[in-house]
Amino acid sequence: MFGELLADTNPGVKPTWDALPPGVKTFLVDVVGTLMNVGILAGVAVLIAGLIVWGFGSLSGRPGVGGVGVKIAVVAVCVAIGCAGANALIGFFAGQGATIFS
Repeated sequence: MFGELLADTNPGVKPTWDALPPGVKTFLVDVVGTLMNVGILAGVAVLIAGLIVWGFGSLSGRPGVGGVGVKIAVVAVCVAIGCAGANALIGFFAGQGATIFS
């Protein structure tokens, strides 16, 4: 009831970067892109470490260590997929946000 708009109303709200100094938008885009690349690389590095732990636990007969390695590998894969798909997710939700008030 409180979050709904009346029919045929347009609040006139549009996203803008005008309040920021020149060059800040490109700086922020570069920083976020760099963080996504670092996240992908860290996810792959942790995946390799998790697979090593998993193999060590399996070969040494320690199922607890192997289980920890599996958990590390699964989390690392999820992080790498999340960082790699962040651009598509941001684009999807930005498109959905634009349709809310139209």
